[in-house]
Amino acid sequence: METTREALIAEAIQTLDEADADLLKLIEIEQRLVAFTAQVGTLLAEFGPSFAECQVKLLEAIRQMQETQMSFNLQYLQLQSQMQNENRQYTAVSNILKTKHETVKNSISNIR
Repeated sequence: METTREALIAEAIQTLDEADADLLKLIEIEQRLVAFTAQVGTLLAEFGPSFAECQVKLLEAIRQMQETQMSFNLQYLQLQSQMQNENRQYTAVSNILKTKHETVKNSISNIR
């Protein structure tokens, strides 16, 4: 029973040590994140107005690209519809010609 208690205590100490190591890593990451945020803030302050203008232009370009994409999608759907209609017409004509051919073939066979 005593060894089980000692094993549990050792395991608890090891878990606490791992938690301390993880906490130190998190503190280091937080410090780097704070430094990075400060750098971004400095850059935004330096390029603020031109950055905002770039954002507006970028959003406009994205909107235009989306409109162009929608136009292309519509054209593609129209093309698909045309192809389906032509395919239906071809199939109908093909079936009619096939039936006509078989009728003539059967008529010739009946004459013999």
